[in-house]
Amino acid sequence: MTNNINTKATLGIGVGLGIAMSMLAFLVFSPSHDMVATSGNDTKGANEPLYWVAPMDPNFKRDKPGKSPMGMDLVPVYEESSASDSPGTVSIDPVTIQNLGVKTSAVNRIKPEGRIQAVGQVQYAQNAIEHVHPRIEGWVETLNVRTQGDFIEKGEALYSIYSPELVNAQEEFVIALNQQNAALINAAKARLRALAVPQSHVESIEKSRKISQTVTVLAPATGFIDALNVQQGMYVKPGMTMLSIAALDRVWVIADVFPNDASLLSIGQRASISSTDLPGQVFEATLDYIYPMLNSATRTVQARFVVDNRTNDLSGRLSYSLKPDMFTKVALFYGDSESDDVLTVPKQAVIRTGKSDRVVLAMEEGKYKSVNVQLGRDFGDVFEILDGVVEGDAIVTSAQFLIDSESSITSDFMRMTPVENTIDADASAWTQATVNEVIADRNMINITHGPLDTFDMMGMTMNFTLADDIAIADFEVGMDIHIEVIREPTGMFQIKTVHFVDGSSSNKDDEHQHMTDEPISRDDDNDHAKHMHMEMQPKDMQSDGQNEDLSAWTEATVVELELDRRRVTLTHGYLDAFDMMGMTMGFTVDSDINIDDFVVGDSVHVEIIREDNGMFQVKTLHIMGSSMEHHEAKRESKEGHE
Repeated sequence: MTNNINTKATLGIGVGLGIAMSMLAFLVFSPSHDMVATSGNDTKGANEPLYWVAPMDPNFKRDKPGKSPMGMDLVPVYEESSASDSPGTVSIDPVTIQNLGVKTSAVNRIKPEGRIQAVGQVQYAQNAIEHVHPRIEGWVETLNVRTQGDFIEKGEALYSIYSPELVNAQEEFVIALNQQNAALINAAKARLRALAVPQSHVESIEKSRKISQTVTVLAPATGFIDALNVQQGMYVKPGMTMLSIAALDRVWVIADVFPNDASLLSIGQRASISSTDLPGQVFEATLDYIYPMLNSATRTVQARFVVDNRTNDLSGRLSYSLKPDMFTKVALFYGDSESDDVLTVPKQAVIRTGKSDRVVLAMEEGKYKSVNVQLGRDFGDVFEILDGVVEGDAIVTSAQFLIDSESSITSDFMRMTPVENTIDADASAWTQATVNEVIADRNMINITHGPLDTFDMMGMTMNFTLADDIAIADFEVGMDIHIEVIREPTGMFQIKTVHFVDGSSSNKDDEHQHMTDEPISRDDDNDHAKHMHMEMQPKDMQSDGQNEDLSAWTEATVVELELDRRRVTLTHGYLDAFDMMGMTMGFTVDSDINIDDFVVGDSVHVEIIREDNGMFQVKTLHIMGSSMEHHEAKRESKEGHE
């Protein structure tokens, strides 16, 4: 019962939070609110709206308030904002700014100190390890270190060994002393030193003239027993590693650095080393060596740091905090020179979408706009900015996601650039489309079109205005058309040129004539040559082949003409009806098409069919855009010669 109550309470809280967030979003982004993508309160009061647009589709215009196709309230557009504000500008009144908690920060230049994060592992310093080997054969009588990890000071007794060879060497030394033969004495001393007999033991024999059956070997260094390969009573001989002594006052930390950060490494570089096993302790170190090869297991570059490991424990005694094989975190710091100030923005200001990075630019009078930026290096709390904003720009660091969601709908994502400078007047895109609605009173049609690559726009259903020389009466619902689309200075998309695909026009008997340029517009012949296409189509629309209705439209470029054979070589796009990829190949030309109308280099729109013999043929021809001007020039030149 209790679990059910808790579950219901949790669900109730969740539903309540969802409703609250929905209301907040509605209040903030409702067109009736003070935050709009066109202008602020002052403009509203001073001017009447020019028109209303859909929030998600600025091409959907109406002369009065209403609903968009998505059911959203239309947003008013005012003359002042249309003339001066760049696309995507959002105006917010001061009260809303305060309610949203909008905060800004300036884009500035700093001398950053970059940081590379790496994982390291503690090791004994290899140049501080002493290996102990016997110089003679014998038996270990006494071993003063019995386990690995035992600590020993330099000069302390390490082990004692019995060796007949050592006994003989001592006897020779005593004989030389008794004979007082200086040469023999020196030779005997040299032999004892070669057998690693301690100097104190030699002096003891020299004084007492007595031989010892065992010789005690002293520790060569201070440290901890790392490797212990011998036990008391064992027989040893030269070449055998009895044990190793490793110091811990200085240790190595080997850090694994990703290869893309390797260029930022340099000898002497400062680093901070810490470990989760030693909370609160930070060790400062410098980069001592960069290994020349990658670690084959981790595919990383290894960097070596020498760390002073001497610390004091709670009682004040010397201790060693870092232990071999302990994992550590390594933070390497790098900085630029005095002349390398870089432009930076706070990390929290950057909106990362995966496809692009952007910030919200705070402009004058409560206006904001999302702009794309190009990020550089990561300096911890800030990003380096390579492009998109300039020093001194104010950017939003809090509530930027709310503003961006409104601005990004219409923004050109360019920094404070007027619309006139962001639209290429010559840019156009060709695509296939189907007419859904004819809006005659506004000289506009609603179509479902394919991708517009020039404008990086996917296929969708939307409204388009028509160029002045295109008659809206020529369009009917359900028509398949081939159109050239441009973007007007206002940002609206317009149909500049249209082809009525065979069979879709209500007046096809008048509009599709062999070797005619019957205008689909109301302009004169000269303007028609600039804006429209010429269509050549065979009169006989019937074929005795088995695929008489099978054809494919594609764009192509004329590569070569063979007038005597009535063949043309085209580089064409994908022919979907025949599942044929784009390529360069030869085509026969239908007898009703004047082959002289092909010009090498022209861009054309062609209908391809397959003849009964399997050959591909150009059945219908449209001459496109600038190629039409070339075509007219060719015709005038030909008439002049005649």
